[in-house]
Amino acid sequence: MGQRQKKNIRLIFLYLAFYGLSNGVWSDFAQVWLNEQGITISNIGIIIACATFVAGIIVILLTKYIKKVNELFILKLIFPLKLVFLTLMILAAYFSIKWLCILTFIFDAITDNLVASVTYPIISYILKSDKMYSKRKLVEYSATDLGLLIASFLIGRQIGSWLIDYNTMIMLALLFTLCSTISVMFIKNEKVFFAVRKNNIKKIFKDKILCFYLVYFFIGQVAYFTALGMQLLMLVRYGQFTSSTAALFIVVGCICGDIFGMLALKKLTPKNDYVTILTKFALRFLFYLAIVIFPIKEVLFAGVFFSLFISRAYENKTDGIYVNRCDKADMFAFSNLRYIFGYMGKALGTLIIGFTFELGLRYIFGICLIFVALQIAMALYLIKMRKNEAKWLLC
Repeated sequence: MGQRQKKNIRLIFLYLAFYGLSNGVWSDFAQVWLNEQGITISNIGIIIACATFVAGIIVILLTKYIKKVNELFILKLIFPLKLVFLTLMILAAYFSIKWLCILTFIFDAITDNLVASVTYPIISYILKSDKMYSKRKLVEYSATDLGLLIASFLIGRQIGSWLIDYNTMIMLALLFTLCSTISVMFIKNEKVFFAVRKNNIKKIFKDKILCFYLVYFFIGQVAYFTALGMQLLMLVRYGQFTSSTAALFIVVGCICGDIFGMLALKKLTPKNDYVTILTKFALRFLFYLAIVIFPIKEVLFAGVFFSLFISRAYENKTDGIYVNRCDKADMFAFSNLRYIFGYMGKALGTLIIGFTFELGLRYIFGICLIFVALQIAMALYLIKMRKNEAKWLLC
């Protein structure tokens, strides 16, 4: 890897850090902000689902029709648009324009989903590995947690006559997004971004393991967002927290997860992949089951905390190992295809929690258990498919 490529990697991680800070100070509060604008929780679920679905459609169009424009160009287009949407969001809240609040929230959510879909292909063209996949996630996660920590201490505080509220968080998100945009603009175009790109989706679908992984990823997203698609609202409603205390609880769980994720990446990953999967998902299933049996806030705290804690670990084994099966030439097509499945899963999961939120914890986590059980079964079968493939290649 040359000096220019190393500099590009550093700039990519820098924009990810600022982007994570922007998400941290705003994304978890966005749903509460919408609720304060007079939008019901079930409608918030529909709005998020619509934004996620539209992002999936845009990714399909990018994959199918854009061949001469690379991911870096798309990224350099998305970030200035995100600045515009955040600015309009501030104005919409200031002038109490409800329809503009909803519209700008949707557009901002769409840009977030698009950033997620093009980031790893850019990194993988320079350096592709399972550890790099996890490292990219951990940088973004850590920055998001730091942003959420900052927000949890600031929200609701009074500085002179100025009350720090949710609109202030949008302003902070705008500032961090500006820093991220500047970092993106300094990333230099490389021949590798254009030379390796192909949109050979048929080749991807010939790989049975990748096909099965895409369905598994869809189910995993449904499972996660059916339970935690509105985690801050859930802690406020059913945990009887204030918004700032709920945010602090979330960030503590995530920071502990970041630390464990880094340790897991270096030393604590079991050699047996079956053990890894059961550690990550089966324990989550048991905590969710406990919430269904004992729907009290103490059990809710334990279940949410563990889910946040373990969600950052072992992504090199649960996702990276399958994402990196693709050649660099097919990475853009597969990454977008993966995110399409992920967006659909997120949309469905958020829609489900939006409709079950008022029914209580037993309904929320009871439905989620079905998807978590299916996720575990599919994850274990994927390992079996890989082992059978390895035996066949050896023979």
